[in-house]
Amino acid sequence: MTATASVFLHAAAAAFCLAWSLLVLVIGRSASTPLLAAACAISGLWAAAVALTPGRPLEGLAGTLEVLRLAVWFAVLLAFYRRVVGPDSAPTARRFALLGSLAVLLALLSLLPQTLNALAIASLGSPVLLARLGVALLVVLLAENLYRNADEDARWYVNLPCIALGGLAVFDLLLYADAALSRDFSAPLLNARAALTVLAVSLLAIAAVRDGRWRQKPRFSRQAVFHGATLIIAGAFLVGVGALGEVLRLLQADWGATVQASLLAGASLMLAVALTSASMRSRVRNLIVDHFFSARYDYRREWLRCVALLSAPDDDAPPEQRAIRAMADSVDSPAGLLLTRDAAAPTLRWAGSWNLPSAPLALPAHHPLASDLGPGEAVLEFSTARPPPADLHEVYGQLWLAVPLTHPRDGLVGTILLTPPRAPFVLDREVFDLLRTIGREVAMFLAERRAAERLAEQRPIEDYARRFAFVAHDVKTVASQLTLLLANAEDNLQDPEFQADMLLTVRASADRINTLIGRLGQPGDVMAVEADPLPTAAPDPLALLRHMAETQAHPVEVTTESPMIGRLAMPAEAFQTACGHLLNNAIEASPPAAPVEIRLRRAGPRIEIDIADHGPGMAPEFVRDELFRPLSTSKAAGSGIGAWQARELLASAGGELTVFSQPGMGTTMRLMLPAADADPRSALAHEGGRA
Repeated sequence: MTATASVFLHAAAAAFCLAWSLLVLVIGRSASTPLLAAACAISGLWAAAVALTPGRPLEGLAGTLEVLRLAVWFAVLLAFYRRVVGPDSAPTARRFALLGSLAVLLALLSLLPQTLNALAIASLGSPVLLARLGVALLVVLLAENLYRNADEDARWYVNLPCIALGGLAVFDLLLYADAALSRDFSAPLLNARAALTVLAVSLLAIAAVRDGRWRQKPRFSRQAVFHGATLIIAGAFLVGVGALGEVLRLLQADWGATVQASLLAGASLMLAVALTSASMRSRVRNLIVDHFFSARYDYRREWLRCVALLSAPDDDAPPEQRAIRAMADSVDSPAGLLLTRDAAAPTLRWAGSWNLPSAPLALPAHHPLASDLGPGEAVLEFSTARPPPADLHEVYGQLWLAVPLTHPRDGLVGTILLTPPRAPFVLDREVFDLLRTIGREVAMFLAERRAAERLAEQRPIEDYARRFAFVAHDVKTVASQLTLLLANAEDNLQDPEFQADMLLTVRASADRINTLIGRLGQPGDVMAVEADPLPTAAPDPLALLRHMAETQAHPVEVTTESPMIGRLAMPAEAFQTACGHLLNNAIEASPPAAPVEIRLRRAGPRIEIDIADHGPGMAPEFVRDELFRPLSTSKAAGSGIGAWQARELLASAGGELTVFSQPGMGTTMRLMLPAADADPRSALAHEGGRA
């Protein structure tokens, strides 16, 4: 082989070794990382020295670096030996260290000018051969001892350094043995060390990754590794094709250029197909994950991917297909189908397909798949020994996995069946754990969708029940007024003034009942009916409250800081209804002789009204959890609607309701309502000042 070839081989080896040393420093995070990087770097420096002096590969700088290269290899293996074997390795490690130091020293001394002449005649007694044979032999012995004394778990981490460094040392033994027998160094063997060094250093880089997995996770992205490896593979492929085309061009000048262009164009097409192929990407991803990462999945990315799929709008894809994809993408499956069942029916029914035929079917409770799923605690894997059910195989083709969808409340709510992956995919405990976790997330997603659909179906009934509850409560108020009227009629029936008031009350009650009946049959929210457009004249709250106080049998005192309170930006009927509920509650809570106090005041753009009683008061927990809960009441004849309806009416008008109450200290209900003459901008400024 010519000197040009030697220079090319060793220069390429130097570039590869130095690049791998930098990669080892990036991906390695253990105590052995500097040594592995040094082994790669010293090998690169040695190859560079040989490339600079191809005629003298065993002397001068190249010879010195060759000895140092063996010394660093020996140090790397010794460090692994001490860590793997443990405290029992101390005596043996000390003996190896002593012998190795002595052999390296002798090898360096053999490079002195007085001994370099021995290179001219490569005999077995040459000090150069003996010294380097000794160092190489110690490297081989240490590699053998390291592998033999490591237990089964540790061998996975040390077998590559043993193979790489021990293999290079064995090749050096072969080189020097051949030189001793033939009394000359073989040029092909000398140059072959460059190619073998590239392969060995690559194994050291993988060993650094494995060693880092022994300690902690690497600090680089899986996506970066995947795309970087793809670029390296693509670049190596194109370089190889280009080199082949160049060789053909040199051999046959007349048609070599055509072949070269054809090869490059065809290679580009093949590379484009490979890069766009999901199967190829899957194979590369599996290869990288198996060698560079201790965990198969980036769980943060998997969680974000799953959430993004399940929360995507329905316009992108139906929810059933998104649920299947959330499961299938974790194992590179290209297709799947979803079977669901209700809590009341054990039948598994088709709910959707992704890249499979849409063939609705129902699997009864005694179906083999339903029996195998059981309570849904294990993922089923179909294989030759355990084929999928014949009816499913006939409709959907080859199936691979059946992942149960387990809900924490409803149990097994369905299953997702997946087809085989694009590339071979090894199933282990980590994969099954992830699939079960995604299955629970998908089950909750489907349960939420089902609950939302049922809620939408029941909303018209809920609206009707709400209107009926409001009407029933208002009918109760009208009935109370009529009962009070009848009680007073026995004593005042002959009074003309009472007769006039009675007619007005009966007419108003009849009108109110008719209005309530009409309101019951109207669609939509009852709040929209209450919040009618404002009349031409906004109601006066002071006048309305005084009128309400005069019609009560219980004493009610209405006070105000100023007679010019202003008017309300709220319909009078809604205001009377809300205040009537709160006033009735205050009267029922107050002792017979204790008046209920109503206090009005103007607070900027709002009108504040306090309805205070001297009753037993309420605990903070009751106010927070029970007071405004519909249909929840502590009264024997109560309906649990009044306080809730009052708050809803006030909120629909832009107001607020605040409760101040303590046990034994009475209760104050504070209404804060917008004034009709308030500027909206001043209202916003007032709210900002209060905040």
